[in-house]
Amino acid sequence: MEIASVRFRAIQIPLNFRFEQSNNSGTSSSRSAIVEIRTRSGVSGFGESCPRTYVTGESMEDVAREIGILEEELLRTPIESLEALHLRLQAWAARGIGPSTRCALELAWLDAWSRSESKSLRELLGISYSGSLQYSLILPFLSLKSMEKLLPLLQRLQPAAIKLKVGTDQPDTIAKIDLLRNFFGEDMPIRFDVNGAWDLDQARQFIPELLALNIHSFEQPTPPEDLKSLQILTRLYGKDAQIMADESLLDLAGARRLAAEKICNHFNLKISKLGGIQSSLEIYRLARENGIPCQLGAHFGETSILTAAAALLGSLVDGALSNTEGALGELLLAEDIVQPPIQHRVGGVLPLAGLWPEPGLVGKIHPERLEKYTV
Repeated sequence: MEIASVRFRAIQIPLNFRFEQSNNSGTSSSRSAIVEIRTRSGVSGFGESCPRTYVTGESMEDVAREIGILEEELLRTPIESLEALHLRLQAWAARGIGPSTRCALELAWLDAWSRSESKSLRELLGISYSGSLQYSLILPFLSLKSMEKLLPLLQRLQPAAIKLKVGTDQPDTIAKIDLLRNFFGEDMPIRFDVNGAWDLDQARQFIPELLALNIHSFEQPTPPEDLKSLQILTRLYGKDAQIMADESLLDLAGARRLAAEKICNHFNLKISKLGGIQSSLEIYRLARENGIPCQLGAHFGETSILTAAAALLGSLVDGALSNTEGALGELLLAEDIVQPPIQHRVGGVLPLAGLWPEPGLVGKIHPERLEKYTV
């Protein structure tokens, strides 16, 4: 497939509510990198990533710069097959090209390839799985009063599970657990995402208290670089809890170390932070070989391009994921650039059988909205 042009866009779409977590002061708009490749036959393909300095160290400017570095190579040297794409992605990673850039280019190529071949990705990738994914409701880092106001607006979603972003104020956290259980029922599964906010002493104090409250999942409880503390927590509480690596898990080499040294007992896979579908799939396979379950995560503010990519990964692993996150579409975004947006239904269910019925990763990209939100 010969590429005639490559275009990078940074887009920001207003969110329907402010999103905040312990390692991010919060935002009221999405932040996505959108890459469009156009083939010499006039076919366009779109990809997306979410560069986050507090996750991979990448900025939007880094992705724009790296796209510029790779542009001449992309125009000069065709990528003729899926195998050739995988080799190219590996070569880019070896050169230090960041995961967000690789992710956006991989997705754009897959989109254009499917359209150029006039075949669906389900057919091209040999996907037979046609079940569904069930998405959790993710609650940002909010004051108790703000959460009280937000929950009635979310009641219609009838979530099957909730992930709560938390900080270091344990009494406030326990009050939020009580609020959620009073609102959704005592049996509502609740997971915690700490985003590295606890030190080891805090984690050793908090986790036993929370286990007694039937909280059994702790995502990135300690800072991402503090693998020793994460390992200690896994040794202490791993029989009773998921001690999950998120920001500590950025590539296959890191995954190998996490598994070999038993630093955690759960992985959070996010396509953008890991460099795309293929690299995420490699980490999933490594995890499976080592008996480590995987959750499929998402960056806040993803458009339906990344939602479709994550669902594609879910299909490739036959839905064998402990939890799934994202697929919010216009539940979170004021407008999605994909029409119709891909978003889960009531109860968090997203049927996969109806995805990719035609060529392309997603349906129609809304050109006016794409231009409207390009910054």
